[in-house]
Amino acid sequence: MNPNKKLAALALSVVLSLPAVSIANAEPAPCEKPGDFTLTAAPGNQSMSLAWTTSAGADAYDVYYSPRAPFAATNVLGNQFTVTNLRNGYIGYSFGIIAKNACGTTWSNTINQVATSATGAPAKPSISVNDNNLYTKGEFTVNWNIWSGNKATSGRILENGSEVALNYFEEIGTSSGQSFSWFFKRPSGTYTYQVELINPFGTTLSDPVTVVVP
Repeated sequence: MNPNKKLAALALSVVLSLPAVSIANAEPAPCEKPGDFTLTAAPGNQSMSLAWTTSAGADAYDVYYSPRAPFAATNVLGNQFTVTNLRNGYIGYSFGIIAKNACGTTWSNTINQVATSATGAPAKPSISVNDNNLYTKGEFTVNWNIWSGNKATSGRILENGSEVALNYFEEIGTSSGQSFSWFFKRPSGTYTYQVELINPFGTTLSDPVTVVVP
Protein backbone atom coordinates (compact mmCIF):
# COMPACT_ATOMS: atom_id res chain seq x y z
CA MET A 1 0.00 0.00 0.00
CA ASN A 2 1.09 3.55 -0.72
CA PRO A 3 2.80 4.96 2.41
CA ASN A 4 0.68 8.16 2.17
CA LYS A 5 -2.51 6.12 2.10
CA LYS A 6 -1.34 4.14 5.13
CA LEU A 7 -0.78 7.38 7.11
CA ALA A 8 -4.21 8.73 6.14
CA ALA A 9 -5.91 5.49 7.17
CA LEU A 10 -4.07 5.51 10.51
CA ALA A 11 -5.06 9.11 11.20
CA LEU A 12 -8.69 8.31 10.43
CA SER A 13 -8.69 5.31 12.76
CA VAL A 14 -7.27 7.47 15.60
CA VAL A 15 -10.00 10.09 15.12
CA LEU A 16 -12.75 7.48 15.08
CA SER A 17 -11.40 5.86 18.24
CA LEU A 18 -11.59 9.12 20.28
CA PRO A 19 -14.55 9.28 22.74
CA ALA A 20 -17.51 11.30 21.50
CA VAL A 21 -17.90 14.72 23.14
CA SER A 22 -21.41 15.35 24.43
CA ILE A 23 -23.07 18.10 22.44
CA ALA A 24 -25.20 18.99 25.46
CA ASN A 25 -22.09 19.57 27.61
CA ALA A 26 -20.62 21.80 24.95
CA GLU A 27 -23.68 24.13 24.98
CA PRO A 28 -23.69 27.12 27.35
CA ALA A 29 -25.77 26.88 30.51
CA PRO A 30 -29.32 28.31 30.13
CA CYS A 31 -29.64 32.00 31.08
CA GLU A 32 -31.83 32.62 34.14
CA LYS A 33 -33.22 35.89 35.42
CA PRO A 34 -32.94 36.74 39.17
CA GLY A 35 -34.93 34.72 41.69
CA ASP A 36 -37.95 35.80 43.73
CA PHE A 37 -37.37 37.99 46.79
CA THR A 38 -39.32 40.01 49.38
CA LEU A 39 -39.42 43.72 50.23
CA THR A 40 -40.26 45.25 53.64
CA ALA A 41 -40.66 48.94 54.54
CA ALA A 42 -40.32 50.95 57.75
CA PRO A 43 -41.78 54.49 57.77
CA GLY A 44 -39.85 57.47 59.10
CA ASN A 45 -40.15 61.24 59.19
CA GLN A 46 -40.38 62.20 55.49
CA SER A 47 -38.64 58.94 54.64
CA MET A 48 -39.14 55.24 53.98
CA SER A 49 -36.48 52.65 54.88
CA LEU A 50 -36.61 49.75 52.43
CA ALA A 51 -34.98 46.36 52.98
CA TRP A 52 -35.23 43.21 50.89
CA THR A 53 -34.09 39.61 50.86
CA THR A 54 -31.42 38.54 48.39
CA SER A 55 -32.56 37.65 44.88
CA ALA A 56 -30.59 34.63 43.67
CA GLY A 57 -28.46 35.52 40.67
CA ALA A 58 -29.06 39.27 40.87
CA ASP A 59 -26.17 41.54 39.93
CA ALA A 60 -27.80 44.75 41.23
CA TYR A 61 -31.14 46.30 42.21
CA ASP A 62 -33.18 49.32 41.13
CA VAL A 63 -35.35 51.10 43.73
CA TYR A 64 -38.69 52.23 42.34
CA TYR A 65 -41.42 54.33 43.87
CA SER A 66 -44.39 56.15 42.42
CA PRO A 67 -45.37 58.81 41.68
CA ARG A 68 -41.70 59.61 41.02
CA ALA A 69 -40.30 58.28 37.76
CA PRO A 70 -38.32 56.39 36.87
CA PHE A 71 -36.30 55.36 39.97
CA ALA A 72 -35.14 56.57 43.38
CA ALA A 73 -31.84 54.73 42.84
CA THR A 74 -30.33 52.35 40.29
CA ASN A 75 -27.64 49.68 40.45
CA VAL A 76 -27.82 49.31 44.23
CA LEU A 77 -25.49 46.50 45.30
CA GLY A 78 -26.75 46.00 48.86
CA ASN A 79 -30.12 44.97 50.27
CA GLN A 80 -31.39 48.24 51.69
CA PHE A 81 -32.10 51.83 50.71
CA THR A 82 -33.81 54.83 52.34
CA VAL A 83 -36.04 57.03 50.21
CA THR A 84 -36.06 60.62 51.51
CA ASN A 85 -37.89 63.90 50.88
CA LEU A 86 -41.32 62.28 51.15
CA ARG A 87 -44.53 63.95 52.27
CA ASN A 88 -45.71 62.73 55.68
CA GLY A 89 -49.16 61.20 55.50
CA TYR A 90 -49.35 61.18 51.70
CA ILE A 91 -51.09 57.97 50.64
CA GLY A 92 -50.00 57.99 46.98
CA TYR A 93 -46.62 56.31 47.45
CA SER A 94 -45.95 52.79 46.19
CA PHE A 95 -42.54 51.14 46.67
CA GLY A 96 -40.90 48.23 44.86
CA ILE A 97 -37.49 46.76 44.00
CA ILE A 98 -36.30 45.38 40.67
CA ALA A 99 -33.56 42.71 40.73
CA LYS A 100 -31.61 42.47 37.49
CA ASN A 101 -28.86 40.60 35.67
CA ALA A 102 -27.87 40.03 32.04
CA CYS A 103 -30.73 37.56 31.59
CA GLY A 104 -33.63 39.70 32.79
CA THR A 105 -35.39 41.35 35.73
CA THR A 106 -37.58 40.25 38.63
CA TRP A 107 -39.90 42.48 40.68
CA SER A 108 -40.31 42.26 44.43
CA ASN A 109 -43.71 42.61 46.07
CA THR A 110 -45.11 46.16 46.08
CA ILE A 111 -45.72 48.07 49.33
CA ASN A 112 -48.10 51.00 49.79
CA GLN A 113 -47.01 52.88 52.90
CA VAL A 114 -46.98 56.44 54.24
CA ALA A 115 -44.12 58.37 55.76
CA THR A 116 -44.86 59.88 59.18
CA SER A 117 -43.25 61.86 61.97
CA ALA A 118 -44.87 59.49 64.49
CA THR A 119 -42.80 56.96 66.41
CA GLY A 120 -45.75 55.05 67.87
CA ALA A 121 -49.53 54.71 67.75
CA PRO A 122 -51.54 57.98 67.64
CA ALA A 123 -52.19 59.88 70.85
CA LYS A 124 -55.67 59.38 72.26
CA PRO A 125 -57.98 62.04 70.80
CA SER A 126 -60.45 64.13 72.76
CA ILE A 127 -63.93 64.15 71.19
CA SER A 128 -66.69 66.76 71.37
CA VAL A 129 -69.99 67.67 69.73
CA ASN A 130 -71.19 71.03 68.40
CA ASP A 131 -74.98 71.22 68.55
CA ASN A 132 -75.40 73.45 65.48
CA ASN A 133 -79.06 72.99 64.51
CA LEU A 134 -79.49 69.77 66.48
CA TYR A 135 -82.86 70.67 68.01
CA THR A 136 -84.41 72.13 64.85
CA LYS A 137 -82.86 70.19 61.97
CA GLY A 138 -81.02 67.26 63.55
CA GLU A 139 -77.68 68.73 62.45
CA PHE A 140 -74.48 68.49 64.52
CA THR A 141 -70.71 68.17 64.19
CA VAL A 142 -68.44 65.60 65.87
CA ASN A 143 -64.92 66.92 66.45
CA TRP A 144 -61.67 65.35 67.62
CA ASN A 145 -58.36 66.88 68.68
CA ILE A 146 -54.83 65.77 69.50
CA TRP A 147 -52.98 68.48 71.37
CA SER A 148 -49.57 66.79 71.28
CA GLY A 149 -47.97 63.39 70.70
CA ASN A 150 -47.97 61.03 67.76
CA LYS A 151 -50.21 61.97 64.87
CA ALA A 152 -52.61 59.87 62.80
CA THR A 153 -52.30 59.20 59.10
CA SER A 154 -55.98 58.23 58.85
CA GLY A 155 -59.04 58.17 61.06
CA ARG A 156 -62.56 56.84 61.05
CA ILE A 157 -65.69 57.63 62.99
CA LEU A 158 -67.94 54.91 64.36
CA GLU A 159 -71.65 55.52 64.76
CA ASN A 160 -73.29 53.01 67.11
CA GLY A 161 -70.30 50.73 66.52
CA SER A 162 -70.28 50.90 62.69
CA GLU A 163 -67.93 52.91 60.48
CA VAL A 164 -69.65 55.82 58.73
CA ALA A 165 -66.63 57.81 57.48
CA LEU A 166 -62.90 57.34 56.85
CA ASN A 167 -60.44 60.13 56.10
CA TYR A 168 -56.69 60.37 55.43
CA PHE A 169 -54.52 63.06 56.97
CA GLU A 170 -51.37 64.51 55.47
CA GLU A 171 -49.08 66.41 57.84
CA ILE A 172 -48.99 70.06 56.84
CA GLY A 173 -46.72 72.52 58.64
CA THR A 174 -45.01 71.96 61.97
CA SER A 175 -47.99 72.07 64.35
CA SER A 176 -47.78 69.57 67.21
CA GLY A 177 -51.57 69.17 67.24
CA GLN A 178 -54.07 67.56 64.89
CA SER A 179 -57.86 67.86 64.52
CA PHE A 180 -60.77 67.02 62.25
CA SER A 181 -64.58 67.26 62.19
CA TRP A 182 -67.49 65.34 60.69
CA PHE A 183 -70.90 66.89 59.97
CA PHE A 184 -74.06 64.85 60.52
CA LYS A 185 -77.78 65.25 59.90
CA ARG A 186 -79.83 62.56 61.62
CA PRO A 187 -83.48 61.80 62.33
CA SER A 188 -84.77 61.54 65.91
CA GLY A 189 -82.85 58.96 67.89
CA THR A 190 -79.82 58.28 70.09
CA TYR A 191 -76.39 58.01 68.50
CA THR A 192 -73.07 57.04 70.08
CA TYR A 193 -69.84 58.08 68.40
CA GLN A 194 -66.20 57.07 68.76
CA VAL A 195 -63.15 58.12 66.75
CA GLU A 196 -60.44 55.61 65.86
CA LEU A 197 -57.10 57.09 64.79
CA ILE A 198 -54.61 55.06 62.75
CA ASN A 199 -50.98 55.29 61.69
CA PRO A 200 -48.38 52.68 60.61
CA PHE A 201 -47.59 51.91 64.28
CA GLY A 202 -51.08 51.17 65.56
CA THR A 203 -54.56 52.47 66.39
CA THR A 204 -56.12 54.48 69.23
CA LEU A 205 -59.80 54.74 70.15
CA SER A 206 -61.42 57.78 71.76
CA ASP A 207 -63.92 57.73 74.59
CA PRO A 208 -67.54 57.54 73.35
CA VAL A 209 -69.86 60.52 73.11
CA THR A 210 -73.65 60.27 72.85
CA VAL A 211 -75.91 62.56 70.83
CA VAL A 212 -79.69 62.59 71.30
CA VAL A 213 -81.63 64.04 68.38
CA PRO A 214 -85.12 65.12 69.57
